[in-house]
Amino acid sequence: MKLFLTATILAGVLLSQASDLAQPEVAPIPALSPEESMKTFEVPEGFRLELVASEPMVQEPVSFAFDGEGALYVCEWLTYMLDEHATGQMDPISRVVKLVDTDGDGKMDQRTVFIDEVLLPRTVLPMEDHVLVNLTGSNSIWAYYDENSDGVSDRRELVYEGDPNTGNIEHQASGMVWNLDNVIDTNYHRLRYNKDGKLEATPHSMARISQWGLTRDDSGRLYCTWAGGKNPAHSFQFPAGYPIVEMQEHAEGYEIPYSICTTEDQSSGNYDYENERVLMEFSAASGQGFIRSDLMRSLEGLLVTPEPVGRLIRGTRFENENGKRVAYNATPGRELICSSDTYFRPTWSGMGPDGALYFADMYRGIIQEKDWFPTEGDHPWVLRYHRVRDWDMIKVVGRGRIYRLVSEEVELHEKPDLYSKSSEELVAYLDHGSGWWRDEAHKLIVRRGDPSAVPALEAMVDKAPSDRARINAMWALRGLEALDPDYIFESLNSDSEEVRLAGIRLSEAFLKVGGKKMIAAVQTFADRELSDDEVIQLINSLNRSQPPGHEALVASLKSRNSNNAILLAIEKRAAEKVAVAAMGESAKRGAVIYESICITCHGKDGRGVVAENQLLAPGLIDSRLFQNSGRFQPLVSRVLLDGMMGPLRGKTYGEGVMVPFKSVYTDEQIADVMNYIGNRWHKRDWKTSTRPEDVAKARAQSSGRNLMWTEEELVEEAKKLGLPSPY
Repeated sequence: MKLFLTATILAGVLLSQASDLAQPEVAPIPALSPEESMKTFEVPEGFRLELVASEPMVQEPVSFAFDGEGALYVCEWLTYMLDEHATGQMDPISRVVKLVDTDGDGKMDQRTVFIDEVLLPRTVLPMEDHVLVNLTGSNSIWAYYDENSDGVSDRRELVYEGDPNTGNIEHQASGMVWNLDNVIDTNYHRLRYNKDGKLEATPHSMARISQWGLTRDDSGRLYCTWAGGKNPAHSFQFPAGYPIVEMQEHAEGYEIPYSICTTEDQSSGNYDYENERVLMEFSAASGQGFIRSDLMRSLEGLLVTPEPVGRLIRGTRFENENGKRVAYNATPGRELICSSDTYFRPTWSGMGPDGALYFADMYRGIIQEKDWFPTEGDHPWVLRYHRVRDWDMIKVVGRGRIYRLVSEEVELHEKPDLYSKSSEELVAYLDHGSGWWRDEAHKLIVRRGDPSAVPALEAMVDKAPSDRARINAMWALRGLEALDPDYIFESLNSDSEEVRLAGIRLSEAFLKVGGKKMIAAVQTFADRELSDDEVIQLINSLNRSQPPGHEALVASLKSRNSNNAILLAIEKRAAEKVAVAAMGESAKRGAVIYESICITCHGKDGRGVVAENQLLAPGLIDSRLFQNSGRFQPLVSRVLLDGMMGPLRGKTYGEGVMVPFKSVYTDEQIADVMNYIGNRWHKRDWKTSTRPEDVAKARAQSSGRNLMWTEEELVEEAKKLGLPSPY
């Protein structure tokens, strides 16, 4: 999870591009008080910024979540990059704090340390009688209990046992979201509580690859970011749990950020010298949220994505174009929120129970993890380190702010007290104007498993005060295993498209067991005029539930809707997967890594990506390094482990740097990527596959190396290994 970090996995900055331009003055840049910093912000017209908490009330905030009583749980990373050497970064002394606004003035005034002395807590999700937390180093999830209600956890239980995760701290699990279908989504799993109170993974087609943060909309779509891939919004075409369609999801110009800060300490977004601002492209998009509030009408439905390198928060609106959702900058030519303060580092965002948009500001100097912050040698980024050091930015640590964006035209919602409500009383909140209240009530009803809520839920479906009330009530009934199929039949014939779409999804459980009446009801869609969204949802639901005769209905839907943008993308992707399907298991795993990281510069077809009339990286499809004999694998291992810089065969690609993977991926994962490239474009097979032990050998041989390879060095290394020149 590339936590708000400037360095992308695939490329770095060659500061030589600025050699002919005036260099910034090297003088200390002072940190500002919260009040001074707020004066540097630009916010949307009709809104104001309010300070919710600042140091020492909160320090180094990386993520947060509200509970059902309005308390704010904040993950504090007390050891993150305290100096340029990451001294003590993995010491287990970080914490989760609980902040409370006791007098209702909008400022947090009471703080307790809920969890202390843990290793870099990543995300939290309050669940009434416990708080779910995942920690760095593992994909496991713990439930922390406060049994005497003093704001301090008394004990913890392991509720989901995940695999160890020892990769870079930027590339581990993050984000826990209670979703419409009663599943807790993370960027690694979809989890559901069982009767023993433990979380179990539920089957799904593909986990979302979201580097830091995760959020959802009213329909249950997940919105992801990929900082390393410079992507502030992706994989949002379908509700969670269905296959991800890889396609261009952005409108032209969407990827251009508009920061107003001129302090260039970033490493991968390219400095826009012509316009004197940081970033020509996104570098650390992360911590996204979705505005779902009746108190923010002009902004409702926007995705918000913090970008700590650019000191900005992007607002994204979506248009449905032939069934394909396309992302647009909601404020063309500028950003939703931005600041000129050097130390403004937004890392997380989300809606509060009051109907306002909240965001965390880590407020610090270094925002690059150590792997992307070299301090020695000839690495181009070392120039950046010297400037950051001379600006005294390294010293700005241990601070933090949390803000809220508030409409100037309406009063905020009252402080919640949902834990004191009965399950029956909670049902009314499923039609609340704020998505936070709807989600929290839904979560509590289902998590409690209280059948006393069923009559009220059925009454809400029958009376249907709104589409969202009906949809939320049906999903809550589904979570309580009390959904009458007659409600689904009715919803399939609703005048509301959103209700029909929900009905199609809810029909899956009945279709899966071969319910004849439900199958007949769904088959009537074959003769209807359907929207693009209905076509795709029907195909997804039929493919997932696979009732008798579903193949014919799916084929009919596809033939009648051949111009649907999603179907066209799926067809194209299916052809590409044919080649991958013939590969070994290692190469198949490598395909996932390649398509989440390497594809950004090397391209889906392995020919390299062209940006501004320049290849960002050399093509892999004709590279000797991956030829079918596999003899150059020791060199490829070194490049992937240690990175590479400078021109190749006299040509400079992109920014001229590929950063090292050695602390990001395991030996097996690096071998998997090599095998995918070799199998995909060079007809390698299992007989010439790279093994994890091959990579481990290369790792050991270059264990003392702190510099990236150059072409000249690789040629010399090839000679030492008895190999011909790889170029």
